[in-house]
Amino acid sequence: MNASSRSAYYLLFCVFYVAATVPAYASDDVLPNSWYVDRSLFPKAYGILDSEPLMFPVDMGDWPVKIDSTHQLFLDDYLIASVENIEREIHHPHKHPNNPLIVPDEPWEDAGIVFQIVRRDEVTGRFRMWYAGHVRYDLPSGISVRFPTLYAESQDGIHWEKPDLGLFEFESSKSNNIVIPAGNPFGMIIEPNDPDPARRYKAIVWHEPKYVPREGYFLYTSPDGIHWTRETEQPLLVSLQGYTMPQSGIGDTSIFRWDPRLMKYICDVKFVLPGKFRCRGMMESDDLIHWTSPRMTLYPDELDEPDSQVYGHLSFCYESMWIGFLRMMHTERTGWKQTTIELTASRDGRHWTRVGKREEFLPLGNPGEWDADYHDPSWDPILVGDELWIYYRSVNRDPSDKNPNVGHAIGLATLRRDGFVSLNGSDPTGVVITRPLTFAGESLFINAEVAENGWIKASLLDDARNPIRDFGLEDTVTVKTGGISVPVVWKNIDVYRLPKGDHVRLQFEIKNAKIYSFWFQ
Repeated sequence: MNASSRSAYYLLFCVFYVAATVPAYASDDVLPNSWYVDRSLFPKAYGILDSEPLMFPVDMGDWPVKIDSTHQLFLDDYLIASVENIEREIHHPHKHPNNPLIVPDEPWEDAGIVFQIVRRDEVTGRFRMWYAGHVRYDLPSGISVRFPTLYAESQDGIHWEKPDLGLFEFESSKSNNIVIPAGNPFGMIIEPNDPDPARRYKAIVWHEPKYVPREGYFLYTSPDGIHWTRETEQPLLVSLQGYTMPQSGIGDTSIFRWDPRLMKYICDVKFVLPGKFRCRGMMESDDLIHWTSPRMTLYPDELDEPDSQVYGHLSFCYESMWIGFLRMMHTERTGWKQTTIELTASRDGRHWTRVGKREEFLPLGNPGEWDADYHDPSWDPILVGDELWIYYRSVNRDPSDKNPNVGHAIGLATLRRDGFVSLNGSDPTGVVITRPLTFAGESLFINAEVAENGWIKASLLDDARNPIRDFGLEDTVTVKTGGISVPVVWKNIDVYRLPKGDHVRLQFEIKNAKIYSFWFQ
């Protein structure tokens, strides 16, 4: 798992390759509206963005790292100094047996339910969903629009109600759950402490022309998530206009969110390069109005299938890091569009690497099933008990399938808490040693799964990887039963009080077991 010198050499090669192949412009030149792009260079150049050893080519195994009391996960190598006989496994969420939970059963939903955003109210505990109906219809003014924003809610997250709100007219009736007459919701930010009660809900909604003066993303605000006001007549950000370099505007499926750790509004941006080739970027804002320049974050590389494009990236803060759901688009597998879901990881919220070897995180359904082709998950998984609930939209796009349930619908997948990735040891015993850690807690816990004939042992090491007295492997109480929160204790000492300025490594020995995370508290 350590970075190799070969990776460093490859990084230098990529830099020189780009310098030698991309057209150069003098500092006083005006960049033309379009310029030639040799697409064959991108997998070589932008592959740096997806690879942990290429993005971070220095071995940091002996560098100390400060951690807090949040759970420490293993989606990347950030905390790992060395491993032996260890495999990293990406785990799949379990699809709910009643899927799909929400289906298009109203005229204003027509071809399906799309662009869903799900939140759980912190006060009432109710689940709330904003989504769009896949329909085109005429407003009372005669203007033809599509994708009205709709609202649903649930007490248990399984059984959903579509309330009759009576706010907007659809085919001469206001008996519906429309909350915004047209436009896809690509961001829902709830700020209960906003000093203006009318702005405690903020939505970023994409509008097409006819309904607005110019196509793009518009800011809406609301006191309750149901009654919305558009704040400006002009878009905050314009939509993509053509496929040139540099492109003007950003593409659809750009996702907006608030990042509580960076204290910034974030947009995961859709870029479209010449040839209609999709990739992903990022930009930041302090006020949802003024944004930094979009920059590239994720791009298909030579490890991807030839038809791979980045269709979406839905990122979120989770415990000690950031995690993303990466939508990869494929068109040659079946002859129609499919989007699969992979995992990404970040330690600063700005630089992203891909997890594993292009494994699907949320697998597509089998041919003929309702979710066979087009996964689109909601970001911010919702913690319910010891499970993470992930709502996802999907559809069966097979034109030959006569299944009457074909159409965009919403399902639920559940995952063990922290259960994205595990480090697995089998036979011979696996060993994981962390970087030197600075921490404030006094008790160690792990989230682990242990087979009937398996076990996990832990020890504390000093900087030089020598066992600390009373905290060696022979002193630990062997963990033989897994669980979401398993205490790790030593025979003679209950807690370890970390002397100021010390750094301590953790060493895990893993036999027929899996570790998902650890933390001190």
